[in-house]
Amino acid sequence: MKKLLAAVCVCSMLLCGCQSQGTYLKPYAGVTASKTADVSSMIDTRVWEGFAADLGVVSVDDSENGIDSETLSQIDAKEVFLTGTTDSTVLTAYNIYTQMPPASITKILTALVALQSVSDKDLDQEVTLTDDVNIDVADAQVCGFKPGDKMTLRTLLYCMLIYSGNDAANAVASAVSGGDIPAFCDKMNETVAKLGATQTHFVTPNGLDDPDHYTTAYDLYLIFKECLKYDVFKDAIHQASYTADFTRDGQEMQQTYETTNYYLLGYKTPPDGVSIIGGKTGTTDNAGLCLILYVEDASGNGYISVLLGCPDKDTLYSSMSKLLSKIRK
Repeated sequence: MKKLLAAVCVCSMLLCGCQSQGTYLKPYAGVTASKTADVSSMIDTRVWEGFAADLGVVSVDDSENGIDSETLSQIDAKEVFLTGTTDSTVLTAYNIYTQMPPASITKILTALVALQSVSDKDLDQEVTLTDDVNIDVADAQVCGFKPGDKMTLRTLLYCMLIYSGNDAANAVASAVSGGDIPAFCDKMNETVAKLGATQTHFVTPNGLDDPDHYTTAYDLYLIFKECLKYDVFKDAIHQASYTADFTRDGQEMQQTYETTNYYLLGYKTPPDGVSIIGGKTGTTDNAGLCLILYVEDASGNGYISVLLGCPDKDTLYSSMSKLLSKIRK
């Protein structure tokens, strides 16, 4: 198993390192262009079949030039990825190894670290919120939780994944780490390294803009694929709304939160034959509009789709629907 993980990590580093350096590329992430030949060899299916047969794999050249130019011509996004999870066939890809801010899609990794750290039973233990829920960023999405509020970790996870509350994300990280959010972020980075997501570095559990907080569409695919192994995660991202029960100043409280996913709310309609199981949105000034989804076709085959850096919400969903239309062909 250790050899398998090492092989995946090496392949990912080589694949990603050959990209031109951008705003969020750190010096330690660089790999010289002379590695291109090695990369081309490693992504040959005859080579990677033994250790990455369940992953969609794209060469550096294909990522830069784009796979499926017809579909890409109808999409306005900085990074585009669509691959099967049932048979790992890559249907569409563009620029998937370039580092950029992921906004609130970050929260899928926050959920993954939490779910790896506690048992399902522990999710229902009550936690008391601390000052970590105070968010001082203007217009940041928050659930409105206050220090001293009491609720379960499960409630926080659902509020974080469904409503994308930044205060909920901080509370999850604080609860799991014993109040040490920087240590939680270290754990986030350790986790992605084990997944082979070597072009990712996170410094917050919520995804608010920071120059040291970045990832790629491909790394998000790797993280999301791992998240889908957890039933709690799949259930949360499938909900159109969630009613949180919590205690404030000794009084029982309830608050209902709607998902940020317009497909689940019925505001946007996916292509015929495509079922939206769930996903995660993200929006900041630097990241633009972002969306990652898990969907299934009429036969129950699974797919993961990623769009990063769309200019506005209408473009995000129209581009995603055009991307998902590829599944029917």
